[in-house]
Amino acid sequence: MTTRKSFLAGSMAAGAASFLDGCRMFADPEVGRTYPGWHEGEMDLHFVYTGCGENTFFHLPDGTTVLCDTGEYYRPQESFMVPRLPSGDLLGGEWMARYLRYVCGALSPLKEKHIDYAVFTHWHSDHIGHSTFDGSDAPDRAWRFRTLPDGRRINGFFCVAEQFKVRRHLDHQYPARNTYETADSSLGLLAPWVDERMKAKELDVEPFKPGALDQIALVRNPRKYRDDFHVRNICANGVLWDGAHGTHDYAADHVAGTGEKRIQQNVLSLGYVIEYGKFRFFTGGDVQNPLKGRDGAPVDYEGLVGQRVGPLSLCKMNHHGCNNAMRDGFVNAVRAQVYVNCMWSPWQAFPEALDRMWRAGAHDGGRPLLLPQLVGTVQKEGEAKYGYKVPPLGQYHVVVKVFPGGERYRVYLLDPHDEDLRVVATFDRNA
Repeated sequence: MTTRKSFLAGSMAAGAASFLDGCRMFADPEVGRTYPGWHEGEMDLHFVYTGCGENTFFHLPDGTTVLCDTGEYYRPQESFMVPRLPSGDLLGGEWMARYLRYVCGALSPLKEKHIDYAVFTHWHSDHIGHSTFDGSDAPDRAWRFRTLPDGRRINGFFCVAEQFKVRRHLDHQYPARNTYETADSSLGLLAPWVDERMKAKELDVEPFKPGALDQIALVRNPRKYRDDFHVRNICANGVLWDGAHGTHDYAADHVAGTGEKRIQQNVLSLGYVIEYGKFRFFTGGDVQNPLKGRDGAPVDYEGLVGQRVGPLSLCKMNHHGCNNAMRDGFVNAVRAQVYVNCMWSPWQAFPEALDRMWRAGAHDGGRPLLLPQLVGTVQKEGEAKYGYKVPPLGQYHVVVKVFPGGERYRVYLLDPHDEDLRVVATFDRNA
């Protein structure tokens, strides 16, 4: 019988073994050194492990910065399997703020003190933070927060916002908040934060527009990269780009076909493709099924998203690689070379989802590299079966550096147990 542990060992190790066909795992010169940081012309995509939610940050080729989700969610009964790192002394959002200060400050020639775009895929606490502090709605969860001198209580993204000035915010439902009656507790912090900064004229806020090209745009030197770099908005709030010049509202179809006005926030996640030369990356929060059409029949919404996305170099797993996401329709459409997961539970990613990614293969004809942020204790089995040695840490930051022009990229695994960002392993690949 295949268990999650045995499947994860096989899938990740086999994916890595196949990935190494035409690639290299570097024993040196970078392993053991500090991550080299961003430089002009490179694109760095950070998937930061805290054990408390989804945390991603993108350094675009001209230095434009995008923060896409910073969550604050953890279950204390699972902490021995999913430790909070570098330690439990700080909130996940506080560790993320420190990580950003390092990569945007000490490791960046620009020494940024602001973030150009804050993009939240949807209103869930593991992606933004939460305003429920007593745990009364879910006693098995630890709602943690930090009380500031002025009495405000913050966590998640709002810890980052205390350290960095955010210039622009894109929202999947703004200005019609809670269109489908599924506001998470995160909205209780997000709405007043947005309103206060808009009133003070410190923040530009826009609705995320499916189908738009370069709504997320380079702001430092766009002319230099105008032929090589673009961001295509794919979906938001159940509205999906049609691949041409329009969109289709699948959420409205669902309401019309079922009479239900409540749609789960995961389905409403926004998603977009970042293209740099030949390199293509998709991130879509917790995009998943189900939705129904006007006739009441099930619609493979995630699969339709995949068709609009197309073949990828890199894909962040939808909904943390849970079994209700990364379904055949999606993975067969994108066939990414590399999948990375942002996780806060030992059950992410599901073996069934990993199996679907593995079977779909990669668009270059090989097998994908599957990178859950939590590896666990699968090294021995993986090495014995596939001859691939996974570095025995258990948890990783994953950073993908796309080199100038977007022809090739390098995948870094970094040690999250301290703040030195030491390189554990690297992989090179052509886009």
